[in-house]
Amino acid sequence: MKLFSQTSSRLLQKKTIAVTSLDMPRKPLIRSSIHFYHVTTRSNDKCWFALPLEHVWELSIKALAKANRDYPAEIYQYVLMANHYHLLIRTPNENLDQFMYIFNKNFSEQLQRASGHINRMFGSRYKWSLIENQRHLLNVYRYVYQNPLRAGVHEKCEEYPYSCLYFRAKKLELAVPTHELFSLRPEMMDFLNQRVGTQQEQQIKKGLHKARFKEPTVRDY
Repeated sequence: MKLFSQTSSRLLQKKTIAVTSLDMPRKPLIRSSIHFYHVTTRSNDKCWFALPLEHVWELSIKALAKANRDYPAEIYQYVLMANHYHLLIRTPNENLDQFMYIFNKNFSEQLQRASGHINRMFGSRYKWSLIENQRHLLNVYRYVYQNPLRAGVHEKCEEYPYSCLYFRAKKLELAVPTHELFSLRPEMMDFLNQRVGTQQEQQIKKGLHKARFKEPTVRDY
């Protein structure tokens, strides 16, 4: 009887811990009109989008354009991958939450209509990290554009067609206005395509999980 009681107690503790972790509150948004946010959202269960990526790209650009009309912001980077996206954005009106609500809602609804799926499209709410350091910003800038390189789908950042860099490099018009953070001079393109070590990639990835991005600085540029 004593053994049963101890076992039940352990199970109850595990259940309590699990429920507590699910009920953890969202981190409060740090509002800024001058600093940059890295934002990412992943598809439900990390599955690939149930549509050709070219179609997903078109839908996401429409959703971005709508969000930008409703709650204007400054978009500097947007890269769409097979099951998630990366966004580098600045919000002069301190309205990241409003912008992202419209973007993800509209994007999700379009995906549902086009694919015929009724389940939610994204696994969780968007994740953000505020970048307040210029050197950190440069490292994140390269990290975002190198997503296709890490996935092994292209050898150069500017060759990946589902990235605003592709449109900038080829001087093509994009349906949503984007801003330039750095000029695409040859030295910058070399920097963007220079692969960094696994350790630094992991440091950047961990840093992007923090409300205020932090990682060891590695070099000046």
